[in-house]
Amino acid sequence: MQSQVLVPLDGSPSAEAILPHALLFAQQRQSILTLLQIITQPDVQGVSDWAVSDDWAVSAGISARDYLATMARRLQSSGVKVQTLRLEANLVEEAIVSYAEQQPQVQLIALTTHGRNAVGRAIFGSVAEQVFASARTSLLVLHPPKGGNASSDPIVSTSYQTIIVLLDNSASAKEALQQATNLAQACQAILVLVAVPPRPGQETIVTVGEQPISGETAQEALKSADSLEDKAHYLRTTTGLSVETAIIASKPEAFIERISGQGQSDLLVVATREQALYGAEKFLRHRNVPVLLVANQ
Repeated sequence: MQSQVLVPLDGSPSAEAILPHALLFAQQRQSILTLLQIITQPDVQGVSDWAVSDDWAVSAGISARDYLATMARRLQSSGVKVQTLRLEANLVEEAIVSYAEQQPQVQLIALTTHGRNAVGRAIFGSVAEQVFASARTSLLVLHPPKGGNASSDPIVSTSYQTIIVLLDNSASAKEALQQATNLAQACQAILVLVAVPPRPGQETIVTVGEQPISGETAQEALKSADSLEDKAHYLRTTTGLSVETAIIASKPEAFIERISGQGQSDLLVVATREQALYGAEKFLRHRNVPVLLVANQ
């Protein structure tokens, strides 16, 4: 059965900002691009649920149908099969997760985030945060640029010049590297392998010359560096890609901020879902850098 890339939309230009990225993944994976809009009952203070007019539900359904049809037409020239879906639900995030669970062919959920809110709520905006917490599939998330305007132009896929993949010793990091490599080949992008500090309880990686942490010896740190370079050499040899390496002893957001701050455009970060819990999401706060959070297969 053909896999799906699921894209929840709410009718806003901010939500639509993920579409060029989702389209690239659908093309690369030969997946169906599923555009999903959740119709929620209006929150009218002092009015009970039964009092909301049935005419509203009909009107909202028609509006969602027309909007999704317009988005599908803008994707028509992409060569990707596009399907649209409208669902009624009380909570947007629950409907997204429920659909993904009922449709095992959904291999990726692509959506925009809103970074942290005014009071510093952790990780993503409320909908993306709940999807991250509950969905088991991989996620492609993007903090959209401010001031996006509505457009009627055809939507074309993006491409990446640089793909950074964050590697630790986890099994899901191996899957992340494989997906990053496949995408780098499709885009002819530079692949940057970054050895990141382990999650709490895992062995720590440090660069040669730094003070070892948690009892790790300099020899063990050198072995980690050699292993990373071995991976890079293998990928250069077998794929012809340009592969660079870096080892960092602190959280990865400063490293990624530095690269994106150097004018590096068309950048993608590939990390594991577990890494997102320990800092890999923080560059979403300031940079419009898409992040692929890979689930362990």
